[in-house]
Parts: sequence; C-alpha cells; structure tokens
Amino acid sequence: MLVILFFVFIIGLCIGSFLNVVVLRSLSGESIVFPPSKCPKCNARLYWWHNIPVLSYIILRGKCGFCKEPISVQYPIVELLTGIAFVLVFLKFGLSIDTLVAWIISSLFIVIAATDWKEKVVFDVHTYALIGIGLIYGLVITGLDMFQYYSLMGTLDITTEWLVGNHLVISVLGAIEGFVIMEIVARLGYLFAGSRAFGEGDSFIAAGLGAVFGWKLLLTVLILSVIIQVIITLPVFVKKEIEEKNWMTIISLGVFLVYTGAFYMAKEYGWLNSSTTYILCAVVLAGLGLLTCREILTGLKTSGSKTYLPFGPAMILAGFVVLLF
Repeated sequence: MLVILFFVFIIGLCIGSFLNVVVLRSLSGESIVFPPSKCPKCNARLYWWHNIPVLSYIILRGKCGFCKEPISVQYPIVELLTGIAFVLVFLKFGLSIDTLVAWIISSLFIVIAATDWKEKVVFDVHTYALIGIGLIYGLVITGLDMFQYYSLMGTLDITTEWLVGNHLVISVLGAIEGFVIMEIVARLGYLFAGSRAFGEGDSFIAAGLGAVFGWKLLLTVLILSVIIQVIITLPVFVKKEIEEKNWMTIISLGVFLVYTGAFYMAKEYGWLNSSTTYILCAVVLAGLGLLTCREILTGLKTSGSKTYLPFGPAMILAGFVVLLF
C-alpha cells in the first residue's frame, strides 16, 4: 500500500508542476503548451533537471540556474499540495473512476485558488471547466442508474420524485443555487458599501461547487467556507473595527458566531431532524455567514488593507474538505 501511495504522490507532484504552468501562463496570457518551460525573469529555456518537482527548487536553492533571480515559492507549494491532495483522494476513493474525477476536480481547485490568491483573479475557463465536470459526472451517474434499473426491472419507472432527485438535476440545481446565492450577497454590497461584496469570479466558483456537490451539500460548503474565511481574517478585522468603533459590525459578527454554535448544537442533539427545518435553519446560517463575510471583505477593501484576502480560496478549501469527509 505504501508503494502505491508513493507513486500516487509522485504523480501528484508531476501534475502539480503542470498546474504551476497553467496558473502562471493563465495570468500572463501565454499558451500552456508553447513556448517550452522557461525562466519568467530571463526567459532562458530550462533544462530537464530544472523541472523536477520540488527537488529542482531545493537543488537550485530557490534561484534560477541562469540569471540567479529568486524562484517563486509557489512552485514547490503547488506541487506538494497537489501530491498531498492526490494521496488523500486515493485514500478516500481507492482505485476507481471516482478517484480520477476527484483528481481532476482537485486540480481545478488548486488552479482556481492559486490564481485568486496570487492576483485576485478567477478565470472563466477554469470555473466553466469545474461546472462542466460536475454536470457531466451527474449526467453519467444518472445514466448508469437508469441503465441499472432497466436491467433489473425491464422498464423505466420515471416518477416525479426521480425527476427532481436524480444526480443530474441535483447538480444543475446546485450550480444555479451557488451562482444565485453569491450574486444576491454580492449585490447586497451596493446597498451597504456602494460596491459588490464579491467579484463575479466567486459566483462562478460557487456554481462550480454546486455542480460538483449538488444543492444540498453546497450549503455545507458555503457555511464552511465562511467559517474558514472568518477564522483567517477575524483578528485583523476585529482589531480594525474596534479602532474605528464600528460596533454594529462587531454585533453582527457576534450574532453569526452565536447562531453557528446554536445551529450545530441543535444538529448534534437531533433537534433538526425535519428536512424542512434543517434547510430553513441552514439557509439562515448561510445568509448570516455570507453577510458577515461580506462585511469583513468590504471593510478590509475600503480600508486599503494589504491583509485583504479573496474569498475564492476559502470556498475551494471548504470544497476539498467536503470532498474528503
């Protein structure tokens, strides 16, 4: 088993090296195929041993082998993250088609998060690919379910429950839900801050996550992403708000945290067994969380703080956690 995991890790490192190319050339507008690998500083064509994942960075001591300019630490970080992600996915799904699909999704996650983190840019081609993978997977699973049912029963019993509950419909509704929720919250920013709370790229990321996970799990992803974002930015935000005496914002943050604790306590004690009650409470929690996160991001944006962090990476991290657990 360890030998298999080692090879999976190596495959992940190699894919991570390619993802670095995708990230950097997406930002520069260059083709991901031509020209061959080169130093972004001096444009010298790299030798094969300059492209060994992680090891080349260590051997070259983080500097170009030609111009001696520093190499971005992004290279080994993306490679290692991809290798680790591939191993975790393999441990979760084993040797299956699900693993291959999850590897593709994880790779898109890393590319989207990297461009958003590095330059606060989300490219349509990456989010469209994520949406497409989610919808295609839903279509395939639905088709296989229909084929299996027909093989067993000799007929197809198309009921209303099946029409609204098959994987493809759940995926389509998830994509729509993700985009609509983020657009509503983003446009609420015009009412409170005079600008969008989130960029349009975040709406397409949410649509991609909805297509992958479906409309039910998407709520969990969005809630978790808000929690992650709040944890990351909370210290800076609270300090700034206290200094500027924005007590209403502090109160809204406190309400969200209290409601979150109450929600999970109620879930733990079985007080939310009703699907309708659970969905309504989850929607309220998601709304409170997204509005609170909007306040954090808007506050950091308007203050010109260099500590402002895009929301996309938090959504991606939440999506990967849900993918595994």
